Amino acid sequence: MHHDCTPSVIHRDVKSSNILLDSEFNAKVADFGLAKILVKHGEPNTMSTVVGSFGYFAPEYARTRRVNEKVDVYSFGVVLLELVTGRKANDGNEDMCLADWAFQYYNQEGNRMVDVLDEKVKEPHYLDEMTRVFELGIICTWPRPSNRPSMREVLRILFDCNHQLGFEPSNVGSKYNYASDSPDNSN
Repeated sequence: MHHDCTPSVIHRDVKSSNILLDSEFNAKVADFGLAKILVKHGEPNTMSTVVGSFGYFAPEYARTRRVNEKVDVYSFGVVLLELVTGRKANDGNEDMCLADWAFQYYNQEGNRMVDVLDEKVKEPHYLDEMTRVFELGIICTWPRPSNRPSMREVLRILFDCNHQLGFEPSNVGSKYNYASDSPDNSN
């Protein structure tokens, strides 16, 4: 949507219930009712109202009503956090959603990432991959949009996780090295 469509399409409602699986477990994005076409790739468009699902839409979208590819990256990051923690996007109270909770947990010294993973799916031989997906969710939901990876970079990291499990990755672009390129958390 962001890289292979001309012009780019911003979904604006990426969430778990809008990602469907076919009979071979291939993901399909559904419900393009809120989607917008970007006039110029990479430049934000201003919307008249904020629409989407609480817990999934990026904070800068709520503040400015401006959208670009990074709002979908944020939402996808929330989906990743849901997958590995077993929590819902809007768990918590009116002041904190899953992304905020995960960001605080991640930044507290002494917290072990393995402790945040969903006990129902946590398997000892997948802990590294699950922790990496948790960290990727944090990076995708980083407070500063310019520090979030592109969706192509997100896919590269996920394919790298599959490669570690024995699957061959596709050629989807450059790798985002989140270990050495730690984003700052300023706005």
